[in-house]
Formats: sequence, structure tokens, C-alpha cells
Amino acid sequence: MKLKVLYVTSSVGLGHVTRDYRLSRLLSGWADITWLTAGRALEYLRARGERFHDASQRLRCVGTSLMHVIKGCRVTYSPLGLLRVYSDLRHNADVIRSEVDLGDYDIVIGDEPWELMMSGLRPSRRSVLITDITSLGSSDNFIMRRVNSWVDYHFRSFTLRFNVGLWDRGDGYLRYGQIFTHDRYPDPSDGDSIVVNLGGTDAGVGLAGTLYSYLDGKGLNVKVIGSAQLVPDPTELIARAKALVTLAGYGSLVEVAALRKRAVILKIGNHFEHEENAKVFEGRPGYRVLRCDRADPGQIYRALLQVLGEEPRPPQVVDATQRIAEDIGKIVDG
Repeated sequence: MKLKVLYVTSSVGLGHVTRDYRLSRLLSGWADITWLTAGRALEYLRARGERFHDASQRLRCVGTSLMHVIKGCRVTYSPLGLLRVYSDLRHNADVIRSEVDLGDYDIVIGDEPWELMMSGLRPSRRSVLITDITSLGSSDNFIMRRVNSWVDYHFRSFTLRFNVGLWDRGDGYLRYGQIFTHDRYPDPSDGDSIVVNLGGTDAGVGLAGTLYSYLDGKGLNVKVIGSAQLVPDPTELIARAKALVTLAGYGSLVEVAALRKRAVILKIGNHFEHEENAKVFEGRPGYRVLRCDRADPGQIYRALLQVLGEEPRPPQVVDATQRIAEDIGKIVDG
């Protein structure tokens, strides 16, 4: 008989759910998985016939909520915006506390499960954390020290903790490499298209329209993916691209590195995670990093011309999905 697993995946973008779905396929031999998430992540799982907890239908999408504080491709930290984000997180935590019984499950797996941590429910002794960050940025002021202390406390309540990030080296986590977003990536080739990858949120939508028109006017073959333009498996398009213009989200940059594609990387202003993700690519041939809120289409076009003349040397990424799955299997046996 298979063990009952509750898999709580973040509804911010699609990077979490794509890597989690990939990992879940390797657990399916012994795991009977029920998903808990919202928004586009829920749509992604529903399209694949996955079972999800009924509470998912009453959760608010945190990726959508974050658009209250991301304006013009920049994190604003406006008090009203932050209050609305907190309100949605609090709503989700209350739904989870009232409708989800962790005792119904043999194992709980969480990928940055903020609302579960806020709910006051404690994962069982057989629990797994997947994350690509171990804090929410610098602890250089009292508020952030308190926030990061809270994050650290709740992250460490999970029995097995995997850091799959590109840069974060926090102690107390198993760090084998990354979880790739799809079972396999096609062999890359240099086609004739420029792929603009917005990722799984709407943060870059405003820029994408003007950028498409500008690049199209320069005679480039431009394809836009991400945001509401949900492509079930974008890796074929990415693998055949001449180059990409992409936001600096985790899943997007793992794909860029794994497929060795040239890219102009746009980091959201004041976004600590985008800042750190992008640093991994700065100074490398075949890559340029620009701030999304300050770059205009002309600057992005000139950066594209530069990377097109270079042989890409991406940072090394390691597909650790199989090894992580094996370690999770050990806590089942234990």
C-alpha cells in the first residue's frame, strides 16, 4: 500500500510547481500524492490530472498577490501592498488550519510552504522541505532579523531539508544541486527566434509588449512565453532559440544554464532573490544582466546583439532530482 503524501507547493510563479511535479514522478512508486496549492500552479497540476486537496480551491494565489508590491518591474514595498500580501497569506493560513489535517498523511513535503508555516500546524517527524533560499534577504535591520529568524525556525521544523538554489549556501541543508523543471531537455540548437520568457508571474508583462514591438521592428523573430501565455512544455522553444530575454526567476535561469542558451537577464528592481540569481550569470560570456525597471527596449536590443556574438559559458547546474528522491525514500524506510 502506498503512503499518503501531502505535497504543498508555492503558488508564486511556475518554478516551484514544475520542479515539484518533476520530483513527484520519482516518488510515485511508493507515494500517493495529494497537492495543495493555488493559482497557475494549481492549473498546471490540474492539466496533468493530478489530485489536489479541496482546500486548494479556496486558497488565494500568492503570485498574484505579490503584484500588489511589484509595480513597473520593481518591488515597491508599499505599506498598502504589503498589507494586502499579508492578508492573502493570512487567509490561506486560516484555510489550511481549518481544512487540512496533517494527521491524514504519512509524509508532508513543502516547497517554500509559507502559508502552512503560518497556519500553526506542525509537520510530522517524516517531513521534507524544498527551497532555493534560506532567508528573505539581508538581516541588516531589526525587522528583517525577526523575519529571517521566523523563516529559519519554521524551515528547520522539517526533518529533511534540501537547498536546491543557485547561490544560497545556508547551513543545515542538504545541497546536491538543482531540481530541473522537466524530465528531459531537448538537445539545444541555434534557431532563428528570440524567446522572451516572462516566467510564471505578471511582473514583466508591461515591458513585454513594448519589447516585442521593438524587436519585431528590428526584423527579429520574437516569441513570448510565460505569464498568461502558458506553454505546457516551453523547453522545445527555449532549446531552439537563438537567445533569450528572461526574467531572473529560478526555473527560467536553470533552463537557460542547462540548455546553454545566450540570454539577456532582467532582474526585478529591489528583488533580493532576482538580484542574487542574476549575479551568478554576471560577467560570463553570452550573458548580460539589466534591471527590468530601468532597461528600455533599445538597451535590451543592444545587449542581445552583444550576447549573440559570444559563445555562452553558463554557470554549472546539476540535476539532483534523482538523488533527492532517493533521500526522501530513505525517510520512508526509516
